[in-house]
Amino acid sequence: MRVALFEDNRLAELFIEKPGVRHIVGNIYKGRVDSVVRGIQAAFVDVGLEKNGFLHVSDIASAGATLDPIVEEAEITPHGRGRQHKASIEDLLKKNQEIMVQITKEPLGTKGVRITNYVTLPGRFLVLMPTVSQVGVSRRIEDPKERERLRHLIRQLRPRGVGVIVRTAAAGKGRDELETDLRYLRELWRDIKRQMKKVEAPAILHEDLDQLMSIVRDRFTDDVDKFIIDSRAEYDRIVEFLDNYAPQLRSRVKAYRGRMPLFDKYNVETEIDKALRKRVWLKCGGYIIIESTEALTAIDVNTGKFVGKTGDIEETVLRTNLEAADEIARQVRLRDLGGIIVLDFIDMESVENRSKVVKALNDAMKADQTKYTISEVTELGLVQMTRKRVRDALLATLCQPCPYCGGIGFTKSVGTMVYEVQRKLERLFTQSREKHVIAQMHPAVYEQFAIEDHDIIEELEETFKRTITIEPQDKFHHEDLRFVSKRTGKEIKLKS
Repeated sequence: MRVALFEDNRLAELFIEKPGVRHIVGNIYKGRVDSVVRGIQAAFVDVGLEKNGFLHVSDIASAGATLDPIVEEAEITPHGRGRQHKASIEDLLKKNQEIMVQITKEPLGTKGVRITNYVTLPGRFLVLMPTVSQVGVSRRIEDPKERERLRHLIRQLRPRGVGVIVRTAAAGKGRDELETDLRYLRELWRDIKRQMKKVEAPAILHEDLDQLMSIVRDRFTDDVDKFIIDSRAEYDRIVEFLDNYAPQLRSRVKAYRGRMPLFDKYNVETEIDKALRKRVWLKCGGYIIIESTEALTAIDVNTGKFVGKTGDIEETVLRTNLEAADEIARQVRLRDLGGIIVLDFIDMESVENRSKVVKALNDAMKADQTKYTISEVTELGLVQMTRKRVRDALLATLCQPCPYCGGIGFTKSVGTMVYEVQRKLERLFTQSREKHVIAQMHPAVYEQFAIEDHDIIEELEETFKRTITIEPQDKFHHEDLRFVSKRTGKEIKLKS
């Protein structure tokens, strides 16, 4: 499944599901503790998936109140205890103990799912947090009067001992709509608790909406002008959901029936291709370079072709950085980049201009519903970001390591391979008495020997009193080398 979100006629966000990988973030399980590891203050819990889930001590309800990261960022009233976890993991969990957990992160690379004991149940307008006692309002609701109205309303509606977050979609909604949503979530929680008593671990207690319906619930609000879908079956599902939860939005859902594929019509495939490249061009002629590793992503800003019109280099740099800030925010969302992100903007002399760039970046990132932080410009002129990583980034979802370069992005140059052939032949002649050796290699390396570096072969033959024949092999990898005995026709293995 592929879902594309547009803002101001620009592709703003992508949700792409890996074939054969189902959406499991938000699912609730009855798990069994498989092991407790004191050194990292964590437990590994069997929830019935391929790998055990990772549960840190700070994500256990009895270790101190917390907010689960899968809900949208909210402002929380100060009576919550925060992420305190003074208790030891060994005091809280024992091997084979059964515990209710919820998935907060999909498997990433070789790691299993990340789980929490703090259950959160998202509805259309509210998020119920039955394991804490806090009230919050989404920071995306900026009007102070509306925030206070919603906070006051929820304090009246919520039962004692449970937490509630008011979602962005609740802005402008009345008491009846919020009360209906809360009633549904409370009944859902009662069903989950009843199921917890019935089943044996490991077992699923509650399956969250699939990715498409989660997007309809969480992202399809009154601010959205149009929802276009090219599957009649999914269209019917969405309309049925909206009939129950948001009937005023039903008319905005359109079933696409055009002959041209939907993603081609809206140029989404081209944008996906661009989102997989390292270099992204800016309208002004500058560009950004995006390089990702397992732990962090580095984004470098360059003026490129842009030289400005005023002759003022500071003004040219400022304009490039401001445009880059907007594009960086879009690319972070498109590529679903997570973890540590280091931004290297072009150096600016003016402190005021630096502040403008950081402000522009903050403004552009406000549309991002994934939790993030942005620092001020550091002494080295860098801006540091962190962004919650819930699933694999776009690159890992759509691509696999290159079978040619092994995923490093480079292969040894022809010149490097020439000297590698020379060194390995020298080692071979010290290890073997073979008189005539055939050196097989990639055609590009063979051509370098045949045209420019044939004297290397001649010197080796003269020094070691051997005969060397070189042969091109069309099917060889660029770095492949093989030495064969002319006498036996068998490969000669080098000793390490």
